[in-house]
Amino acid sequence: MTRLDDDILFADEDEIFAPETSVQDEAPGVQLAAWKLLIADDDDEVHTLTRLVLSGFVFEGRGLEFLSAHSGKETVEMLREHPDTALVLLDVVMEHDDAGLQAVREIRRDLDNHFVRIILRTGQPGQAPEQDIISSYDINDYKAKTELTSQKLYTTVTAALRAYRDLRTIERQRSGLEMVNEASRRLFLCQNTDEFAAEVLEQMSALLMATAIEFPEGVRGVLTTCDEVSCNIVIGTGLYVGDAGRNTRDALNDLDREVLQRVKADRFEQMLEDGYACYLESRGGTQGLLLLRQDGAISDLQSDLLRTYASNVRIAYDNIHLNREIVDTQKEVIHTLGEVVESRSQETAHHVKRVGHNSYLLAKLAGLPETEASLLHMASPLHDVGKIGIPDAILNKPGRLTAEERTVMQTHTEIGHTVLGNSNRPIFQAASIVAFEHHEKWDGSGYPRGLSGEDIHIFGRIVGLVDVFDALRHERVYKPAMPLEKCVEIISEERGRHFDPRLVDLFLENLERFDPPQSETAPIAETKDVLQPV
Repeated sequence: MTRLDDDILFADEDEIFAPETSVQDEAPGVQLAAWKLLIADDDDEVHTLTRLVLSGFVFEGRGLEFLSAHSGKETVEMLREHPDTALVLLDVVMEHDDAGLQAVREIRRDLDNHFVRIILRTGQPGQAPEQDIISSYDINDYKAKTELTSQKLYTTVTAALRAYRDLRTIERQRSGLEMVNEASRRLFLCQNTDEFAAEVLEQMSALLMATAIEFPEGVRGVLTTCDEVSCNIVIGTGLYVGDAGRNTRDALNDLDREVLQRVKADRFEQMLEDGYACYLESRGGTQGLLLLRQDGAISDLQSDLLRTYASNVRIAYDNIHLNREIVDTQKEVIHTLGEVVESRSQETAHHVKRVGHNSYLLAKLAGLPETEASLLHMASPLHDVGKIGIPDAILNKPGRLTAEERTVMQTHTEIGHTVLGNSNRPIFQAASIVAFEHHEKWDGSGYPRGLSGEDIHIFGRIVGLVDVFDALRHERVYKPAMPLEKCVEIISEERGRHFDPRLVDLFLENLERFDPPQSETAPIAETKDVLQPV
């Protein structure tokens, strides 16, 4: 039975003011979901009348989706299921006298929902005095049910939704800026261009998704590398996810291709109705293009965030290509130094490049992260740099060495360790380890320190294996090249004695990757006695 003092009075009015319908910070053309309004009251008539009065309500192009609860507990559970609820019209007295007030506490404290606007409605204002309630509970408005005429209900709901919209806009801005900051930080950690390209598209797509007013059905985009004639896709997403390596002329649809052509011609950015495109260029002259589009128009907030992030993308693009030049220069210096050592020992210089490549490959197979595998790739060519301190008469002796000569030859590990270890650079620190430990053996019979098992650094174990294989496989001043079958036999026999058993297994399981057909005629290089290494 309906309580007389709980009745809502909707007075007849000559004019009902329509809510505002202008759209602010919304994306034109996007079909927006209705605002969720929860009616929490134990009186079914209140639900019916509220739905009836607000049935035609529209605010910023969006109607209302009505949810219902008949107790304080049900109100909290409904908000747990619908955290995007914009407004609660909450009765104070339901299953008990302060059920609505207890629900407010749980919504704010337990659910940690500070966005939903809560309008407390009561038919017994003396039982819950407005001043006490406003000061003690985190509510947004307090109304006696007799106050809520049709016009005032429209006005109250409009004001509450406007406040909810503004809070959500601020939250999207805050969240978006946090994403831009984190995404920008991750950009500057990228080690290579492929990683950089993947990071850019992933973060920009996430940025669009997270700040969209409505979840877009799809995002598509590419990052390309260009010359004056053509552009090739480095990585794509959405529609272009499988198009890496393809020319944009063949891969992109007409609309996207025309956008990139304009951006390339203008050498600047272009804000699109549904996305963003820009021109990238490093100080070294490397050029690229970036395009990202979503299904549906983007909001002003998304536009601002994309521009902000893209400015960091351009800086990072320049930096990563400058870093690439530095790395390439380091590689060239290291290879040249390694080749000087090899040519001094009357061997051709391609050995150091093969050792670098195969060390990287085995490191990846062994599960080393990309950063460590790349470091070893660069450092391993210096494994024999200590031979610069070995006399020519010993270094280039065509026959077997005497015991005294072998002792002198073995000092090249310590010489290399000392020379390279004076640098604090990661590459030279890694090279120092490789130089010092690549002649250690798994069973402890190696030199210079007789280390065994996993006491030998993984870098030393990897280079020790690929170095020996390359020496066996190629001609030396003191021996001819061995057939592959004989090399495999020797490596297998030394499993668990000279070499790490796990590395040997990985090596032999992937042998064709370490010994491609061209190696039969590849230039020669490297070491003396392999099973009695020097």
